[in-house]
Formats: sequence, C-alpha cells, structure tokens
Amino acid sequence: MALAADSQEARTHDARIASPLWMGMACTEQAWLMSIGQQVHLPRGDFLFRRGASCTKGYVLLSGHIKLSIPAGPGQEKVIEFLGAGDVFGESVLLPGHHLIADAQALEPCDVLSFERHDLQAAMVRVPSFAQKWLTSLTKRFEGLLRDIESASLLSAAQRVAQYLLRQPRIGNQTKLPFHKRAIASKLGLQPETFSRSLQQLAADGLISVRGSRVVIHDPVRLQSLLV
Repeated sequence: MALAADSQEARTHDARIASPLWMGMACTEQAWLMSIGQQVHLPRGDFLFRRGASCTKGYVLLSGHIKLSIPAGPGQEKVIEFLGAGDVFGESVLLPGHHLIADAQALEPCDVLSFERHDLQAAMVRVPSFAQKWLTSLTKRFEGLLRDIESASLLSAAQRVAQYLLRQPRIGNQTKLPFHKRAIASKLGLQPETFSRSLQQLAADGLISVRGSRVVIHDPVRLQSLLV
C-alpha cells in the first residue's frame, strides 16, 4: 500500500511539473488547486465520461492524451479533438443542467484533475491566472475547431493531410503521426482509406516518406504550396 501511495504521489508531482497549466503560477496556488480538485488516473483505453451523462465536473488534463469523440454507430465515431497536457474540458459544467455531447477516452495513461462546479467557480475567483489559462485554452480549442470546419469545407483530402503534417512538431525534417491513423482520419473528416491514399500520394510525389508512424517531410515548401 505504501508503494502504491508513493507512486501516486510521484505521479501527481510529475504531472504538476509537466502541465503547462502551472507555468507562472505560485506553488501555493498550485497546491491549493490540487487540494480542491480530485485527481483521476486513467489507464489507456478507459473512458473518463460518456456522451449523454450530466455535466457535473470541469477537467484539467495534467498528463497524457485524451480523445473527445461523438459515437456514430457500432464501431464508428467522429473525433472532435485530441487533448494534451494543460488542456481544459468539460466546460459545460458552468451551464447548469447541461449534458455531455462527447465521449472522453484516454489514448495513453493519463492524469486528470477534476473540479466540481462550485470548486471550479471558486478557483477562478481566487486564482485569476487559473481563470485566464482556462479561458486561453478554451479559446485555442475553439479556433482549432473553426480551422477544422474551414479545412473540411474548402480543402481536398490531400490538402487536409498536408496541413495536418505541417502543423505537427518537427525535429529537423522528421515528424510523427501521434495517434492511430483511423483517429487522425476521423479528426480530419476523412475515411481511413482516404487518409492512407493521401499519404501514399504525397509520398509518390516525393514530398514525404512514411514508415510506420514516422514521417519525413522532404520538401516543406512544396507541401505548403499545396494549401495555396
């Protein structure tokens, strides 16, 4: 039991250090927020919540990645967003009586800090920087969703894939597909086979090469020119 408690405490400490949410925040404020929130550890594949449930909590993702998606029939889904450390979600908790519109599933082991509605409201008053970071994170996500709508409406499949690759972090000329191809395809509004064909076409044109999840971008200028 002691080893389990020590492991949980170490994971909590590591998550606090890793999360961009805490940057610039006083240690006393961090400690207070952790004390009023409830930390949840999610193994890979577990659901934090399901669509249709009452929205009673707001969440901060401390570590790992979570997929927000809308079920679309047996074995089907529409991926809305991939969340990373520092992202906030469950914002409908601020609107009493609302229900969750998406599933939240861990793509890898995750640590999440949850707040009951009254605790979240108190935190935003007591720690203004927390309220600001919450608003900033939501604004970025909203802009991302608008970009997704724009891409789905105006760009071809190959253009959407090119844009996605260019937005991924790169080391030199290499990047990677951070999630399963099926999930990325859903996020881009594509069928999995269309996503794969687009990767193959970009590779055949000499713009990229793909090996597993690793992608080498040979000519980022030409890849970017596809979007003009």
